[in-house]
Amino acid sequence: MSPKRILVAIIGITLSIALFFVEQSAGGLNPANKNQFSDGPGSAASPEKAVEDLLNSQSEDHAMQWFYGDTQAELKGIALVIHGLNLRPDRMQPIISELTGSGIDVLALSLRGHGENYARIKDSAKNQARLETFKNVSSQLWLNEAYLAYLQLKARGAQKDVPLFLAAFSLGGLIGLDLLASNADVKFDKLILFAPAIRLRPTIYLERVLSPFPHLVIPSMAPATYLANQQGTPIAAYNALFDTLNRFNQNADQKLNVPSLVFIDKRDEFIPLGKLKELVAEKKWTRWQFYIVEKDKTAEDERFYHHIIDASSTGKAVWREMMKAAMNHLLDHTFQ
Repeated sequence: MSPKRILVAIIGITLSIALFFVEQSAGGLNPANKNQFSDGPGSAASPEKAVEDLLNSQSEDHAMQWFYGDTQAELKGIALVIHGLNLRPDRMQPIISELTGSGIDVLALSLRGHGENYARIKDSAKNQARLETFKNVSSQLWLNEAYLAYLQLKARGAQKDVPLFLAAFSLGGLIGLDLLASNADVKFDKLILFAPAIRLRPTIYLERVLSPFPHLVIPSMAPATYLANQQGTPIAAYNALFDTLNRFNQNADQKLNVPSLVFIDKRDEFIPLGKLKELVAEKKWTRWQFYIVEKDKTAEDERFYHHIIDASSTGKAVWREMMKAAMNHLLDHTFQ
């Protein structure tokens, strides 16, 4: 069978699955309720107005949480940590613990539709309210949340006179890099990126066929213990992913050529290592380095290669070596 016929067959199967889930949940076809779930500052005229709008749209701040470094040691930096798509934000805790244990303060961002960052709905269970919020996310909303977090990071960094770091996984890496590329006032001294979603395998783009149905929920292939929403990921979130990637591609330039360490398994189901390396070479990001992860037999699910964010997903020995490399990257010659 020719590659074209295979692609057509895959698209046909995808549409069949989509129709099945639409029948199971007719609400997936309804337009987003803009009055109930605002995109926040998506149409704001400036970053400052975006922050003001976002603050006004939330009665409580469920998006950010500070974790402070070892008080016995000198503060060595401040890091913004951003999780991946439909990943439980608390699964980034091993990375956070490594950072704080090395004398680095951490501001952890939970993107809308993850963790506790969701709109509370009267008489709705927590999980359902989170999923409904997830069905109404947008690229601009997530970028604004990241910008608001960065302002807090920048203020503390200026107060303590220490460098600023980004540590992010998958979608979080894309959002962090988009934030850096799209805003003149955003600056990170060093980056740690875990399988950043700045290039995607062709199969991921099949989700675009379903873009007119933002409320449709697609089951996830990731281990259930890592999922923020057990039911799956709504097409709205994939739409936001693609929109963010488009903006990143438009703005990515030499500003992103900062010391960066990229962790990735060459068998990653979503992120193609070859395409990542091509992008880095094309953009002449000479200060980027790749660390190829090879999971060992102690990994809980050694056959799911995208997750490389803790000892459970990589194996204990592999994780120790990864974190050693990460901390050496951040703390050696910090201001180079």
